[in-house]
Amino acid sequence: MENKFLDKIVSITWIDSYGVTTGWQDINEYEADICVINSWGKVIYEDKNLISLAHNFAEATNNTPSQANGIMVIPKVCITKITVI
Repeated sequence: MENKFLDKIVSITWIDSYGVTTGWQDINEYEADICVINSWGKVIYEDKNLISLAHNFAEATNNTPSQANGIMVIPKVCITKITVI
């Protein structure tokens, strides 16, 4: 799966960890659920373990290099689906 999505615009569905409760909680009544995240952007880095997704991307010009903003790194073990847009 390494570099399969590099330079492509994708939608990624992945599972994330979430929040810490405050204070003491009765664990007999505690329930947890899966936190499903959907992220979209351009894949600017990929290896066998990670995908880096840029939510904003600017191509190189005569005055500036290629640039990205809002980069998110997603572990591939958390990814449930990738769709090329």
